[in-house]
Amino acid sequence: MKTLAALFLGAAALTAAAEDLPPLNSPATTDFFPGKFVWGDLFTADPATTGRFYTELFGWTATTIQRATASGIHPYIVLSNEGRPIAGIALLPMKMKDEVHGRWVGYVSVPDVAQALAAATAAGGHVLFPAKDLAKRGTQAIITDADGATLGVIHSSAGDPAEYLPDPGDWTWAELFARYPNAAGLFYHNVIGYEVMPDTRTDQPKNLVMVSGGYSRASVAPVPDRPKAHPVWLLFVRVASVNDTVAQAVRLGGKVLVGPSDTLTEYWRAIIADPAGAAIGVVQIGRDSSAPKKQP
Repeated sequence: MKTLAALFLGAAALTAAAEDLPPLNSPATTDFFPGKFVWGDLFTADPATTGRFYTELFGWTATTIQRATASGIHPYIVLSNEGRPIAGIALLPMKMKDEVHGRWVGYVSVPDVAQALAAATAAGGHVLFPAKDLAKRGTQAIITDADGATLGVIHSSAGDPAEYLPDPGDWTWAELFARYPNAAGLFYHNVIGYEVMPDTRTDQPKNLVMVSGGYSRASVAPVPDRPKAHPVWLLFVRVASVNDTVAQAVRLGGKVLVGPSDTLTEYWRAIIADPAGAAIGVVQIGRDSSAPKKQP
């Protein structure tokens, strides 16, 4: 049974050290899927409000722990889907002070975080948050690519979540908006090991898809031609109904940035912003994928 805002507000904060972040996979395995998006962190100026928004919007449950950071002890909200931790919400750090609306950061599984950081800096990127070892979580870091888009890399200490058709409420896709898609594709080929190829689902010649382990993981598209648009990664959550989710987001204080098209497609999607302004995508999968379904 899903816990909504009332339980979110009533839950007592648990005192925990940084090592107490939940593992990515439970029970632990030795299975790893390099290139797969396995976690997301929302950095925001208002964790409590955005936490309530996402629990009501996606049916996620929330547990608040206290984490030790360089600037002191701060709450960190762990978000779970059907009992599986998939995301966290943290206070916007000073290093991201220019992100006035907050920012979702996706984390990609890599075999070796140090090697990924070295490849990123060699390819013109920067290390925003250096590698950190967490006992239950593994090793993680955050980089910016040569265009300035932010991405997390992680090597789990408990294996990666299995490959399966995502349930509603699970991460299902990511899209990179880049100034120079081909250059961005080469960057992530060098850093993550993606195979990069034209995205044949669209008629846009500059659009690319990034593949690992036989699965399409993310796409690359040019930065939209509009004021203030800039290179950025956008994460997508699977939902049962795009229209219902968009309407609910507005009722909860969010905004519609890109509404769904008038015609239902196999992957029907929209982009919304939470009450603090952070963008996230939602997608309705119109028919079954060839990916294996999760075992009950």
